[in-house]
Amino acid sequence: MRHVYGAIRSIAISIAIFLSSPLIEAHPLNAVAAHIKINVIDLTWRVNVDGSTLYDMTVEREALSAQGAQSTTKFAQLYNKSLQTYEVVEAYTRKADGRKLVVEKDAMQIQRGVASGGSGASLPEAEILQITFPDVQKGDRTGWKVRLTTHTPQLKGWASLAEYLPPSVQIDQFRATLYAPRSVDLQVVAVGMRMVTTQLQESQVWQISGENKASIVDSNAANIGTTAPRLLASTFKDHQQLGAAFAKQFNAKSVVTDEIKLLAQKITEGKSGDRQKAVALHNWVRSNIRYVAVYLGTGGWVPHDVSAIVKNGYGDCKDQALLLQTLLKAVNIEAVPVLINSQNSYVLLELPVGFNHCIVYLPGLDLFADPTDNRIPLGSLPWADSDKPVVVALNEGARIMRTPPFNASQNRVMVKTDLAIDKAGRASGSLVIESIGLPATNLQDRLDQIPVGMAEVTVQKLLEQSRFRGTGKPQYPKVQRDVQAQSLTVSDLEIENLLNDPAGGSINPHPAFGLPVYILGNMGDYTSARRDYAVPCQPISVREEFALKFDPAFELLRIPGDFKVSNPDGIEVEARYTREGNSVTGWREMTLSHNRHVCSPAEFEARRAVMNRVARELRSGILFQQKAEQ
Repeated sequence: MRHVYGAIRSIAISIAIFLSSPLIEAHPLNAVAAHIKINVIDLTWRVNVDGSTLYDMTVEREALSAQGAQSTTKFAQLYNKSLQTYEVVEAYTRKADGRKLVVEKDAMQIQRGVASGGSGASLPEAEILQITFPDVQKGDRTGWKVRLTTHTPQLKGWASLAEYLPPSVQIDQFRATLYAPRSVDLQVVAVGMRMVTTQLQESQVWQISGENKASIVDSNAANIGTTAPRLLASTFKDHQQLGAAFAKQFNAKSVVTDEIKLLAQKITEGKSGDRQKAVALHNWVRSNIRYVAVYLGTGGWVPHDVSAIVKNGYGDCKDQALLLQTLLKAVNIEAVPVLINSQNSYVLLELPVGFNHCIVYLPGLDLFADPTDNRIPLGSLPWADSDKPVVVALNEGARIMRTPPFNASQNRVMVKTDLAIDKAGRASGSLVIESIGLPATNLQDRLDQIPVGMAEVTVQKLLEQSRFRGTGKPQYPKVQRDVQAQSLTVSDLEIENLLNDPAGGSINPHPAFGLPVYILGNMGDYTSARRDYAVPCQPISVREEFALKFDPAFELLRIPGDFKVSNPDGIEVEARYTREGNSVTGWREMTLSHNRHVCSPAEFEARRAVMNRVARELRSGILFQQKAEQ
């Protein structure tokens, strides 16, 4: 269900400012947004008893600069032609002098179907209507009124709406009116907006209004969807009701045929106990079923038949989850579907509108599994799935649970470097890396990308990324994706230019190469003076060990001092340096043991001072100079 087609209902505001996701989890438009503003958004949404809806939207936006004029020249809307109809009521350019230029029919094109390679979503039943506005200049406005009719809901009786006022765009006026029969228990939530509820004959009516002043969004911001002003509506009253409705259609497809039973028995042959069998089935699905998303009809929420998934050898997330569930069911292991948001969001929205991915939960083993990520063995989850609130469709009723966070003791990396430096600034030695958990997966990803016979060339490129010239011989065990553990040794390491100026200067006691295995690369970014949004923060343990042996031609003037810092939030960093003659040895270790994956702005501020001190200490170098010739 990644790239959920079913979630593409109208996304009015997001489309209006060219954001690709209704959750607005990224902020690529900080720069663009400064060049446009939304003058007015006026929408009406009518919900029927059967879950069908009628959506009218009027938008007018203004180009504040030449770049803004370029950005507002086109508008595009995607819809599912098998579930929806779409109509342009009006489209125009309103010139700064008041003239209104109507968009001609030949400036409205329809693209039928969306094709995508690799893991991208293909939408054969999609249509994209694009409007190109005439003669848009700085100070002009482009406007349109459209109508989107959803005649077939993705899930029986479910209608939902999610509209946001993105923080990076100024919106002068937002108005929405929602209508629903009294017999429909429509839930409506407005956050950061004004809402008035009234009764009109047999209908309930909600009138919502708001505005937004543009601001700059923090880099790598998390939970923006629960920070921005928003209007949410759903005919399902809570997340559990959505989970139950999804599971009803999902489980109806979980049919253990003779073919599936034989396949499950073959895969688990010789395995004893539920965990061993579950590992074998999970490994088979993630190794043999490719992630391919092709959405037809209600395919955004309803999986394909199990037999088709096996025959084709591909499927999207809910297809792979269904197949794994059914194979487990064939060997009497209970498994249920799980709804999750794999974007940069760690809290649930007020209403059930924010899920885009499906994984599996095994109640008897208390394990979550994501068979779409073939890098991750059973018992672990990828970062995007970890420490997330989820809706678990248990047989006794859907429940809100949370996936397990990373643990620093199980998410470790050790890097050890031994270098001898000659009087010309050249160095020779070795590099050793040992890793488990996410660092191991990241290292495996890099090693998997090395073409056959190109390992030594890869070392040269790695050194070049760090502005070094050199060679080395890498050795590593074959990447095994059934464990999150990986090592790498680079022997016969030769670096021509370790010292920029052999006559004198400074060098870090542990020169870092272009790999994400060092403390500085795993601390997170604490350079901002403040943050307005939450930020991901990874629990991890990193240990560096190092030895630098300088030629006797050098005089060492200073080495960094030992230090140890800690923070009540689970930050422990310590460094020790020893000098014996012209050799400097030591170790540095950082443990971030907080039991969560996101830090609030207040938590960021509480950590900032100590993390900046750590960064400053770790950048401290060895001062050296060459001795005068005798």
